[in-house]
Amino acid sequence: MIDLEPTSGLPLSLDDADPALPLRLAGGLQPGRRIARSLAELRPALADPQADGPDPAYWMYNGVTHFSAADDRGVYHWRYDLTVLPPGRVGEEYLRTVGHYHPLLSGRSAAWPEVYEVLHGAALFLLQRVDDPLSPPGEGQVEEFIVLRAKAGQKALLPPNYGHWTVNTGAAPLVVCNWIAADFESDYAPVLAARGPAGYVKATPDGPGLAANLRYAHLPAELGHAEPLDAPELGLETGRPIFQALLDRPSVWRWVCDPELAPVDLRSAIRITRTDPFPT
Repeated sequence: MIDLEPTSGLPLSLDDADPALPLRLAGGLQPGRRIARSLAELRPALADPQADGPDPAYWMYNGVTHFSAADDRGVYHWRYDLTVLPPGRVGEEYLRTVGHYHPLLSGRSAAWPEVYEVLHGAALFLLQRVDDPLSPPGEGQVEEFIVLRAKAGQKALLPPNYGHWTVNTGAAPLVVCNWIAADFESDYAPVLAARGPAGYVKATPDGPGLAANLRYAHLPAELGHAEPLDAPELGLETGRPIFQALLDRPSVWRWVCDPELAPVDLRSAIRITRTDPFPT
């Protein structure tokens, strides 16, 4: 049994002796809507849809809790989710989520942001910005692609207008939580049309490596490698679980529901450590 309370601040544990990797919730905490994402559901977004891999591919616990607050600028609704990805691969590709984009806020040019926290294991977050998420993959331009690495206790802020995927390249189960606005539904259609991100994380003799998804006709010239940074102005601090941080100071977290209320640039929570040519 893996105790997740030190990183989450909640009475959570993961039963790693059970192949279903169930989360154990105590203290009256409810699992929300538990979704087992089957391998069949993941296949349309994979490099090789016929390859074998773990089934279910991963588990989501959506709406473990909801929280609302109001001030003179508006009313804010947040949702707290948990995701568990087992170790393993589907063919050569490391196990990951289907991925999705967030819609634009009404009347805005910015989409909803999101923030993740790694509770166990180590994660790769793939962030992809395109000129038009709704354009066919053969027509749209991938303007930026970032691989953001985060380990247990670190927070990963996903800025507006980036599609994103969570990848487990480790030997241990990966458990992440997230705060997200409760006012929208994620858009999976562009991801499925392109069969996943512009870059697939695959096994190589030297470890995990990125392979281009050639269904995208216009790939970026560079690949950015990034790490998460503390951003106290946004409520993101090492050693402080995001669950309690939001409940203690909801006014600091209004940016999750309205990025225009962020006191600093949301990209300030990400540092590009190096760039490489994008694989061809």
